[in-house]
Amino acid sequence: MKRFASAMLVVTIILGNQVATGKDLLVEIKNIRPERVKYAGFVLDKDQKVQIEAVGFQAEGRKDHRVFLSNAWILDANTREIVWEMDEYYPLRERRRTIEIDEEVELPEGEYEIYYSAYPYYDKWNVESFGELIHTIFDEIFDRNHWEEEYDSFKIKVYGEGRSLSTEDVHELHERFLENAIVAMTALRDDRYEKQGFTLDRRMDLRIYAVGEITEDGTYDYGWLINADTRKKVWRMDYENTYHAGGAEKNRMAEEVISLPAGNYAVIFATDGSHSYRRWNQPPPYDALFWGITIHAEDSDMVSHARSYEFEEVPRENVIVDLSRLRDDEYRSQGFMLKKGMDVRIYAIGEGSGGDMHDYGWIEDARTHKKVWKMKYYDTEHAGGGSKNRLYDDVIHLDKGSYFVYFITDGSHSYRDWNTSHPFDPEGWGITILAANKSYDPDDVTDYEEEEDETVLAKIVRVRDGRYERERFTLDEDSDVHIYAIGEGSNGDMHDYGWIEDARGKVVWEMTYRKTEHAGGGRKNRVFNDNIFLRAGEYTIFFETDDSHSFRVWNTSPPHDQENWGMTLHLAESK
Repeated sequence: MKRFASAMLVVTIILGNQVATGKDLLVEIKNIRPERVKYAGFVLDKDQKVQIEAVGFQAEGRKDHRVFLSNAWILDANTREIVWEMDEYYPLRERRRTIEIDEEVELPEGEYEIYYSAYPYYDKWNVESFGELIHTIFDEIFDRNHWEEEYDSFKIKVYGEGRSLSTEDVHELHERFLENAIVAMTALRDDRYEKQGFTLDRRMDLRIYAVGEITEDGTYDYGWLINADTRKKVWRMDYENTYHAGGAEKNRMAEEVISLPAGNYAVIFATDGSHSYRRWNQPPPYDALFWGITIHAEDSDMVSHARSYEFEEVPRENVIVDLSRLRDDEYRSQGFMLKKGMDVRIYAIGEGSGGDMHDYGWIEDARTHKKVWKMKYYDTEHAGGGSKNRLYDDVIHLDKGSYFVYFITDGSHSYRDWNTSHPFDPEGWGITILAANKSYDPDDVTDYEEEEDETVLAKIVRVRDGRYERERFTLDEDSDVHIYAIGEGSNGDMHDYGWIEDARGKVVWEMTYRKTEHAGGGRKNRVFNDNIFLRAGEYTIFFETDDSHSFRVWNTSPPHDQENWGMTLHLAESK
């Protein structure tokens, strides 16, 4: 948005009233009240100087705490560019002032929208609500008994040669502006998650126009575009590619042209639980009614090569695993087998904060128990609602084999029991795995069936309290052996653990605290998952537990893999 484009201003600021002569009153906005935005419009039949009379108010309180109580501006209805703003001409004084502006502005023939906003804007003023702000301002700066009189005087008038437009007429201008839009998501309210698919028959330049709420610390009302086939983002609205949209500093807008090849795409726009169309908690942006995103073909003759379709976030026909709608304190898993390597899409929504995930998922190789993917905080993005709602939506490749998908939740903030604003897609809380390839054949995926694994040398699992178990095995030749052991340890010592002895009773490997890492859940859950080398010979594996915290009798959060509390040995895969 180019500020004051196509407008040459002749400015005169007069303290007092001046009646415009020889010109018709095109529009008047009055009866202003706090936390309201009023708007109308006008049409100019020719290039001319219009007369603007406006009464506004600016205050400055304590040092370095500026407070704006009103603003007015005019937009070109076709370009969406701002051509005049009252706030630009406020004289800055130390104390109270009501200011009357009477000025001539040269505008070209065209259609215009005029807005008056009476939202307070304050910088570094430590208040938590509008009521508290008003109380603070008028107690410290003004006589509170007269502040309503100040608002009664706020107004704006435009005189010129043309005709007036009502608010309904302004809406018709917007509808006309959006007639040839490929995507139009505007006037969005709180807690919305809008999505629209579109297909391009050929490469096309697209003009994106988006207005939302973004700060350097986070994105709250914003949009993005994805390739609907690959799930890759092709454009995203963030702080770096936006600029101030007027009003509160957190109002940001993007206006740029991108080029996309032929293909299927989806546009998504999400808003959080505050500061949106008609529910502003700070001054609105200049183009308040276009809060959201619109996309036009840069060349209007290319519109016929674009068509819309209903975009499905999670196409049900491609689902391999669905562990969604999870509640508090759930631990869910499901296995599947791939007959050949495949690209899969992971769609997971969980809870995370401070760099850590609290409700999250992962995928393991069913035979080796090695994690092939884990939901990490810094690989996720905001999922809408509360800042701790996190989303992972991307494609990974899995080789032929068997896999287990897991998802775990803690004791708060989950499906239908949120302790802050829920995510945009509350039904998706958990993890869903989908086939990502267009040529997906459902016969390439089967349910997991546990088969006898010939590589297993010895296995002691699902061990309960107070046990001392053993099992023997023989190696016919020197071999690398994979050990997968889960037990309990704290303060550098192990309490539930395993070890291996040779035929002479010599310990050749032991599960020590330093060899293990966190196994998920309570901090004392420990896991060893690696290879060791053993000579040919006879061996015995042992696993011992103490009198608390073991399979199905946990005294703190269980590990991620509860079923394998104990120890399993495999012949390692040949490299």
